[in-house]
Order: sequence, then C-alpha cells, then structure tokens
Amino acid sequence: MSDVSVIGTGVMGSALVEALAASGAEVAVWNRTTDKAETLSGPRVRIAQSVAEALTVSPLAVVSVSDHELARTLVEGAGPDLQGKAVASTSFATPEQSRAFAAIVSAAGGGYLDLSILAYPSEVRSGAGVFFISGDRTAYEAHRERLEQIGRASYVDEAPGAAYISEMAVLLAYLPMAVGLLQGLRICEQHDLPMEWFKKTVVELYPFHIRSLLDRVPPEADSSVSSVEASVEVWGEGAAEYAAYLRELGLDAGMYDALHRLFAAASEAGDGDADWTCIAGHTATR
Repeated sequence: MSDVSVIGTGVMGSALVEALAASGAEVAVWNRTTDKAETLSGPRVRIAQSVAEALTVSPLAVVSVSDHELARTLVEGAGPDLQGKAVASTSFATPEQSRAFAAIVSAAGGGYLDLSILAYPSEVRSGAGVFFISGDRTAYEAHRERLEQIGRASYVDEAPGAAYISEMAVLLAYLPMAVGLLQGLRICEQHDLPMEWFKKTVVELYPFHIRSLLDRVPPEADSSVSSVEASVEVWGEGAAEYAAYLRELGLDAGMYDALHRLFAAASEAGDGDADWTCIAGHTATR
C-alpha cells in the first residue's frame, strides 16, 4: 500500500509526485506513457501498472491529467472498488461536471474532491503549493494533513466545483494584469526607465489600490452619489488613451481597446457618471 497515488505525470503531476515524496509520503504513480512515470521512480515512488491499481493501493488518489473529461473517464473506466477511498481531480470543471464526477466516486463508496492548484509546478515541487479544495468534507479532513505538508490548503465548500469557481474568481484578474505588467516593462525599456524602480513601485502600489478598490465597490451603480471620484466616462477615456499610446509604441492594444468598448457600453446604458466599479455588471459587443 502507498500513502497517496498520482495519476498523470505531466508537468504538474510530476511536481506533485516529487513534493509528496519529499514530504515523506509513499507514492504510487501511473501514467499512460510508462517511460515518463518511470523517470520519477525512487525510494518512495513506485509505478502502478494500471489506473485501477493506482486508485486502490492508496487511500488518496490525485488525478492530474489534461482535462476533466479524461479524468472522469479514467476513474469511471477503471472499475475499481473505491470504498473508503478519496479521489481528487486537479482539472478545471464546472459545478455540473464536478457533480457528475462526484456521483461516480460516491456510488463506488468513495469521496470526491476538487483540487484546484493556484501555483506554478516549481512552487508545488518545492512544497509551496497553494490549493483550493471542495467536495466531500470527510475525505478532506482525512487527508488534510497530507495536503498541508506540500503547501497551503484551503477548504472552500462541500459543493462540487466550488474550488474551481473560487480559483476563477480569484485569478480572473491575473492574466490581464500580468500582460499589462509585461507591457509596462517594455515601456520602461523604450523610455530608459529603471527596471528596479518599476518593480519596486508596482509591488508597493498595487496592494494599496487593490484593497482600496475592493473596499469601495458600491452595491449598485448610482450616478447621483456625490462621492464618485472616478466615473465610467473617465476610465473609458483613460482606456482609449492607453490604447492609442500602446499602438504608438508598437505594442498590442487589443486589451485596452476591449476595455474601452466595455466602458463605452456602460456609458451608453446610462452609467457614464456612475462610479466605474459598476463596470462588472455591463457587457460589450465587438
């Protein structure tokens, strides 16, 4: 028997295997391409010969494959006895998809968990993973210590899919922000602004602005409120100005063009003078 099994040894799956083994766990590993799994073999890592074996030799099996449908197919098709076992999937899924997966595991006597990973593989490998978890509370409590040995685990809710929805809510702003930061670095390069100054300023300024934004979000748009400091119209004009200058610099302005369309749509809907934080309630067509 092993302490935990990992099904799928891609970049993230391999990182999970290494982190778990480094934490002292005995790990069983299965991958469709056996050679890839064998590169992870070691004193605490052994190769399972099938998905069914991987699911039954450990009290906890983490399925880390490319998509949710494949994860569900592997578990459903293996036909193992999951009585008393926990199955955790790392692939993003809608609540409906997670409920269907949970039903399969539950019908076999096991507990299903969504395991959303908010960290790069290198961070997981070093034991600094960040995990959002939802699903069977009993299964989570049974394996909480194991997961906390490789990072920070936060239980979200019993509802299947809640971890993935929470991940999306938290990380939705990250990609456009990251693209904006990378473009900001290019602007600094083109204007001979010090890189270290840019990094230091961003790290110091962003936390303040993020906290300020989240603290002041009004419950609904209200153009009559006299305390509006930045309106939809103001931010719309700003987005247009940013887009124009990005084009001058030879950088892609598509993200700010899209934002300008969104703010324009909000203005056309009558919220031009409202606090700009109402923007999430609007949509714009191309």
